[in-house]
Amino acid sequence: MSERRARRRPGENRERLIEAGLIEFGLFGFHGASTAAIAARAGVPQPHVYSNFINKQALFLETCAAATRMVLAHERRGLRTHASDGTGGHPQRAAPALLADAERTILQALTAVSAPQLAADLITLLSGFREAYGDADFEQVYGSAGVAMLDHALERE
Repeated sequence: MSERRARRRPGENRERLIEAGLIEFGLFGFHGASTAAIAARAGVPQPHVYSNFINKQALFLETCAAATRMVLAHERRGLRTHASDGTGGHPQRAAPALLADAERTILQALTAVSAPQLAADLITLLSGFREAYGDADFEQVYGSAGVAMLDHALERE
């Protein structure tokens, strides 16, 4: 007889899905990532994705928001965003790996900023992120292509 896993605390599945989303969306983008892979990586049944988020778009947007908060929090602590220093910690993953996932997710958000179903929310999120991060630092970390993608989306709005 198999043992039942311990009950998770409220909100833990949502946190796990966002963390798994950082990896999957960071690697495969909005269109390439699947909710099944995210659920599997999070260790939750796929229906839990939709009990926590109305759709894949909502999960992506919340994951992108979490990514920007992580990078900004890391930067505010006076650490470079490329987490090669090994500082910090996370209950499930090492801080450098989690931060790298967050940075990749932001890059994927920049590539998705012109997608019609995501544009309005991503433009708001990424514009606020760039302002908080600083234009020069944003360009240094996300490159002139990242700046150009966001600027192009802002011009179209």
